[in-house]
Amino acid sequence: MKFKKICSVFLLSALILTGCSKPSNDESANKESNNNVKVVSATVAATQVLDKLDATLVGIPTTKSELPEKYKNLPEVGQAMNPDLEIVASLEPDVFIVDSIFKENVEKSMKEYNLDTFYFETGTYTKFLKSIENLGNKINKQDEAEKLIKELKGVEESVVEKSKKQDKKPRVAILFGGGNNFMLATKSSYLGDLVKTVGAENIADNLTDSVDSDYIQFSLEQIIKENPDYILRFAHGNIEETKKAFDDSFDKNPAWDTLSAVKNGKVIDLDSSIFNVSANIHVKDSINKLGDILYGDK
Repeated sequence: MKFKKICSVFLLSALILTGCSKPSNDESANKESNNNVKVVSATVAATQVLDKLDATLVGIPTTKSELPEKYKNLPEVGQAMNPDLEIVASLEPDVFIVDSIFKENVEKSMKEYNLDTFYFETGTYTKFLKSIENLGNKINKQDEAEKLIKELKGVEESVVEKSKKQDKKPRVAILFGGGNNFMLATKSSYLGDLVKTVGAENIADNLTDSVDSDYIQFSLEQIIKENPDYILRFAHGNIEETKKAFDDSFDKNPAWDTLSAVKNGKVIDLDSSIFNVSANIHVKDSINKLGDILYGDK
């Protein structure tokens, strides 16, 4: 009788321990399941980031741009500005990612298809970093997002250290061109935000009080008055046509020759394979290159 009682106690103890351990296993399973969020991306920049976050993609944007190898054979959902929402919905994603620049175009349709949509920010480097953090939270990849942000910030901090060795901030004009039309990039633009990030002064800040305009019209007289140390030229659209237009303008108007940047050979054409009008995963190359241009090995 006593033996039976002891056995009963051990049996009860075993059941209690088993009962306590089971929720722990359930929690682990739930955690694993939560980390397996199914994502469809309609933006190249977000797809590059999702690769770094080791996310589970089930659909990718239709694009000529290079995408991570492991995603290349996935179903295509159309271009960023006009994704095929029927295809997107058929893939049954937990989260659908669209570039925030197209939010007004697609927001209504997202609600009609009942898609949980994340709008990815690429307008500036600063917004890009914040969007990576928010995306990590959205798809349960917080640790991976934190690691990526730390990597990008490390590159930024390395270049900023170079800037601190300068006697003064380099003064920069960012000429943004498409065909024969040139504008100045402000701090609200991606390129302008990069210049600010690496510790340089953008002369466009002295020419406008507007914080909403990414690009502003200018006169050559204004450029001459500001006399920048560097002129960064960025050709967009038809690259070769715009580069020729830049060269023709500088060659035909001797007023450009009065600028310190021209006299000192500090007119730089930004490489379109590194620089862009919006942020992407290659931003660290852009920051490093700006550091080389503005600070060299100092």
